[in-house]
Amino acid sequence: MQQRELLHKTPLEYWEERANHVLSHFNYQEPDEIDIYEICYRYGIKVKHHNKDTTFSVPKEGRRGIIYLQSNLPADEERVVLAEEFCHLYAHAIDQLSASEYFVGKQENQAKRMAAYLLMPSWFMENVYKMAEFNEIGVLIEEIADYFVVPEEFAHYRLQLDASREMGQTLRRWRGEYGSIEWME
Repeated sequence: MQQRELLHKTPLEYWEERANHVLSHFNYQEPDEIDIYEICYRYGIKVKHHNKDTTFSVPKEGRRGIIYLQSNLPADEERVVLAEEFCHLYAHAIDQLSASEYFVGKQENQAKRMAAYLLMPSWFMENVYKMAEFNEIGVLIEEIADYFVVPEEFAHYRLQLDASREMGQTLRRWRGEYGSIEWME
């Protein structure tokens, strides 16, 4: 991809494009078929379970590495946590221990965005939006989370990504501080 193309992409488009590139190597027909363990395996990433209260990844050459996954997580949470750690190894090949708090926070946000597009790709989200249009009552966040096998909070986060894209996510400066505008009904 040329440097000029990257400059014209929004952060949302960039991370969605990266997630779509990963998914392009697979032929998933339904959202619950997206197998993050298979994706890790295909990218040469090992997953090891351990009994500690944290999950982390250790990068190796290229996009490879080891993910140390906390045992006993509920299936939907495990799926999201593993996807986020995969995205760290796929997109970030640095040691976070020596990085600034700001830089680590930025990487965490990027990994979460990419994981949202990886587990809830747009072509499956279209089904959700069509169902919402068809169903006069709407679609519950719980149903969306079940459809994608993710926690409700994560499904809500993914919906917010689409909403911010639709709204044009505006960043403004006020009294020397920066912030984004959120539309409320």
